[in-house]
Amino acid sequence: MEPRTSKSYQEAVLEKYKREKGGEMRGYLAKPTCSQIRDACIYLLGRRNEKNDDYILNRFFEFKSNDNKQREIETHGIGKFKSIEKFLKGKIKTTSTKNINLISWLIDFHPRPYEEYSKSNNSNISESPINPPISKIIEEAKNIKETDNTKESTKPSRRKLIITISISFAAILATSLILKNQIPSDNSNSSTNLKNDTQSITREKCMTWADTIYVEVSCTTKPYSKFGTAVEPLDPVKLKNFKKVEVTMSTNFFTEDGKPIIWYFKNRDEEIEYFTSPGLHPITGKTLDEITEYIIEKYVPTHIEREGSFIQ
Repeated sequence: MEPRTSKSYQEAVLEKYKREKGGEMRGYLAKPTCSQIRDACIYLLGRRNEKNDDYILNRFFEFKSNDNKQREIETHGIGKFKSIEKFLKGKIKTTSTKNINLISWLIDFHPRPYEEYSKSNNSNISESPINPPISKIIEEAKNIKETDNTKESTKPSRRKLIITISISFAAILATSLILKNQIPSDNSNSSTNLKNDTQSITREKCMTWADTIYVEVSCTTKPYSKFGTAVEPLDPVKLKNFKKVEVTMSTNFFTEDGKPIIWYFKNRDEEIEYFTSPGLHPITGKTLDEITEYIIEKYVPTHIEREGSFIQ
């Protein structure tokens, strides 16, 4: 099986869209616009509600309440759908995870979201032909023997010898594995080191990027979390202070002495993302830039369609 990556997921979702033109939602999505995409979301809300769909919608719309989701979508700025429109029309080659997850919900792609799609990468390891179970070796050897008993053989003694050796080897290997698990090691240093390593892993704390903030997660989820982002050692300062935010002209971009308090990054969709601390972009790993008056004048909107965002 080919590895299931973010790229292959986007390709699979886009292929289904092109093939079906939105399927059930083709009336909205055959020739999509930002407003039609938003209308499709409103129509499907409450009608398409499978496992993980709430996660997809909450991550994209960042609902403030579960009681009035339709109203929040209706007042959601259509500019948020621009990247989705460009992606479906082929104007851009890739889009963000939360965008492609929303598309998968709109066209009823399975499995969804990406985090669920990517789980199949390692689903068949235990059945790998490189490392078959002992019971399978023994069973195959027995099957060979039974098959040989029904056929004429020009060299019966040689074939029986091969079967006997195979069964014996499998039995010895199985016995050695059982004894290894039952007999304690005499090397006290090795046991001590193993215990110390286990305690070290337990004490270690990790975090991962969850769309707009860092959240604390178990280190055992490495290398990637359920959000599809890398799991890294916990940094208390970054966990508390590093956030992705939306800004308007009413946002404070500088301290009183002129030092920046907002940093930015221009993504592949030519959109500006804003962060509350300097450092590296949590997804791309590229260095964030200090906000400037030029960037504010060119890219920062006058307001967003949320209460309290207008300039007083």
